[in-house]
Amino acid sequence: MHQRHRIVLLFGIGIVLPSLLLGYLAFRGIQNDRALVEKERLEETRRAADRVIRTVDDAIAATEEALAKTLADRSGRPPEELALALIRLAAANPQVEQIFYLQNLKDIRFPAVHPLYIVDGRREAGPSPLADLSLSTGIQAAQQLEFRQKDYARALAAYRRALQNATDPLLKGLILNGVARVQRKSGLLKDALTTYEEVVRNYSGMIIPGGMPLGPSASLEICALSRELEDTAKSIQASLGLYRSLLRPKWTLERAEFDFFSVRAKTLIQDTISSRPSGLDLTPFQSEFRSLEAEEAEQRKRTERMIAFEQGAPAALEAKIRGGAAGPDRAFRRLALDLGSESYLVSITRPSAPAVNASDTAWGFVIDAERLRGDSLRPALRQNFPSGETTWSVKGNSGAAVLSSDNPPAGPVTFRTNFAANVPDWTLEFHQPPPRLLKTFLFSRRGFYSLVFLLIAGILVFGLALTIRAVSHELELARMKSDFVSTVSHEFKSPLTSIRQLAEMLQSGRVPSEERRQQYYDVLLEQSERLALLTDNILSLARIEEGRAEFTFESTDVTALIAGVVSPIQDRVRHEGFALELKAASPIPFIAVDRSALSQAIANLIDNAIKYSGGSKKILITASIEGQSLAIAVEDFGIGINKEDIPKLFERFYRGGDELTRTVKGSGLGLTLVKEIVQAHRGKVRVESEPGKGSVFSILLPLPQGEGS
Repeated sequence: MHQRHRIVLLFGIGIVLPSLLLGYLAFRGIQNDRALVEKERLEETRRAADRVIRTVDDAIAATEEALAKTLADRSGRPPEELALALIRLAAANPQVEQIFYLQNLKDIRFPAVHPLYIVDGRREAGPSPLADLSLSTGIQAAQQLEFRQKDYARALAAYRRALQNATDPLLKGLILNGVARVQRKSGLLKDALTTYEEVVRNYSGMIIPGGMPLGPSASLEICALSRELEDTAKSIQASLGLYRSLLRPKWTLERAEFDFFSVRAKTLIQDTISSRPSGLDLTPFQSEFRSLEAEEAEQRKRTERMIAFEQGAPAALEAKIRGGAAGPDRAFRRLALDLGSESYLVSITRPSAPAVNASDTAWGFVIDAERLRGDSLRPALRQNFPSGETTWSVKGNSGAAVLSSDNPPAGPVTFRTNFAANVPDWTLEFHQPPPRLLKTFLFSRRGFYSLVFLLIAGILVFGLALTIRAVSHELELARMKSDFVSTVSHEFKSPLTSIRQLAEMLQSGRVPSEERRQQYYDVLLEQSERLALLTDNILSLARIEEGRAEFTFESTDVTALIAGVVSPIQDRVRHEGFALELKAASPIPFIAVDRSALSQAIANLIDNAIKYSGGSKKILITASIEGQSLAIAVEDFGIGINKEDIPKLFERFYRGGDELTRTVKGSGLGLTLVKEIVQAHRGKVRVESEPGKGSVFSILLPLPQGEGS
């Protein structure tokens, strides 16, 4: 141990310390080069980020220019023509969420979109035919018969007479709706269904007093009547048709009205589907229903955003567009608005913008932030920062990431930037891991010399490691050999001492009885056998390790061979109370083995079992067939083996670390010899053990082709 420490100390003083000094100087040079590389990389990141911002800015500017041109080209044209042009503009620019104008800096209007619904109480009342109704005694009479007298037959006749005399389309629609209503009350369900269908077909868009169109209520009646008439197919088709019409807005409904009709339509559809009518394939209806529900959720989200913008944006926009110029050479001003839980990116003209004729009206559009990120920002980032070391993320005004590179951002934030005027209100963050030391090594000016130095140092360290390993191995081997010599000396001395003492006693005639003499003879034989086995193990292992061992393989009855090994050992240890039991499966095929070597291996396993049997005196030897192998197992019920010791059992001179195990006599060569003999037979040794319960050592020898189970 002292010698090893001295070698390591001399190596460290002469080689390691100078190497460390040279390494420190090289490392300082590399650090300087790394700083230069980092600076260049940061500047390149800055330039690339500026290109990304310009790309997004140009995309918004192109839409602003298109809107200004559309407004200028259609100045003085009918509103319908302008609305159509704006719809085409929005379709051609997916990053436009909504186009709007701010009138008198107070009211917002959306000329290019029809929302799913409007705020309750905001709809303008439609034209009312009540003046005509008050002059029509026939209609008044029909209503009195229907609602007061509940004389439905006479009420139906009165409505029909009034219908013949009506000329106004709205009046006709209202009267026809009354006819259908009375028909239903009279139980004329099929007639009522036909009349409601005529109302939907010809008068669906007619606005009744109060502003609501006839279409939704008439369509709902068709759904209910079809269900009452047990026409399931027509009922679900009509219900889906009503739901579809509500989502492709052909009627202007307030929020409460839309909710009422959509809930009723969905309830009718769900009831029909859950009833599972026979003879009707519901699969296409279910598929369309799910699709319409998803569409409703998306349109509700957009409509609620429009309503929130319509209600909250005017005051915020007025304050901002009166607050200064839009910017150098720009007719539009870009703003970020937070209205409640919604955020909006807006580009809007000032009332004095050249593209707008009316000085009290400002035009603009809401930017679809998600489309802008997907269509402009993401491609620009991928183009300027292809997948590599630089990763990036885009964070919104809340600080949450709204976009990130394909590879998760890694390393510290090395550069952070925002868009001009903070619109869009996103922050671009770029992450770069520190430059790799190896890369700097290879490409720095000092890299070559440092690399040569490291190579030499590595060779020296490797040599030191090999030296220490070799010295440690030799020292450990020397220790084990010393232990072996001590153990073997004891193993030889103990039986020789016993043999000498017993022989002297027998020679001098001091043994009083024949029975005692026979016991002494047994002990002499046992000790002689022990010496012979130890000598054979040492000589056999030496021949195997030197490559001088020769094995003679002959077809052998293994059962008889095992019995021949067990029998003399049983005779030898019977006086100690040991019982060796042999169990052999029948039949055991003959196999080619070296009889002497295999007998020696089995004897070693039995001797091992006897030594470590503890308080148990039973040893079980079995021979059986396991698949394509012959298994010879020796089992004891003694002290067992610790799990961590099992992999080392077959090493030369190794003995278990347990103190109880170390007190048992042995050389540490028996199991090593067993393993070598079994491997020479192309077999293997298996160990199964549990501390306190015993061990099983099994020799597995391959069977000839065609044998086994």
